[in-house]
Amino acid sequence: MEATGFEGGDRHHLESPFETVSYHEAMFFRFKRMKPMDPLQVAMTGVRMGERYLQVFCSDAALTRGLATKVGLSGIAALAAGTDGQAKQAKKAAEKAGVLIDIKVTARALEWDDGAFDMVVLDNTGGAFGALAEADRTACLAESRRVLRPGGRLEFIERSGDPNMVEAVLAAAAFKPVRTLAERDGFRFVEGLKA
Repeated sequence: MEATGFEGGDRHHLESPFETVSYHEAMFFRFKRMKPMDPLQVAMTGVRMGERYLQVFCSDAALTRGLATKVGLSGIAALAAGTDGQAKQAKKAAEKAGVLIDIKVTARALEWDDGAFDMVVLDNTGGAFGALAEADRTACLAESRRVLRPGGRLEFIERSGDPNMVEAVLAAAAFKPVRTLAERDGFRFVEGLKA
């Protein structure tokens, strides 16, 4: 009798009629062939296929590649680089991933329309936001809020070792509610919604 499914013991057939392996071996090979998981900082954003998102600053190339890949052809990927160096890093990340990202170098004002994005991801993993003067931080958050659609969300990603003042800063910029989603693997993820 031929073993199929879970009946008849722990031996199962693969595609080849000549090869029989155990259930655990079959599962191992199945998972080995699966696509690798997204980095934590990409998975925590919750960016989905077809969404329109803006990444502010580019310190983490894996984040830039991952987010642009997630939205696919039906979504929009944009990046506001704080410096020419960040713009070059973002362009290199996009080329490596084979995706299109609308990259603009902007010091203060974001060059996109009001309500243009479903989500803004503020990448502070390299400390770019924290290095800004207070007036520039306030302007950055106000502009991020402006380009979000009503009900859109801003996710702030930073290193865990930094002091956690993000919730208060986002609340002061009129994001409500604001909450820390997680602090894991050296990253902190804080989310604020545009009411």
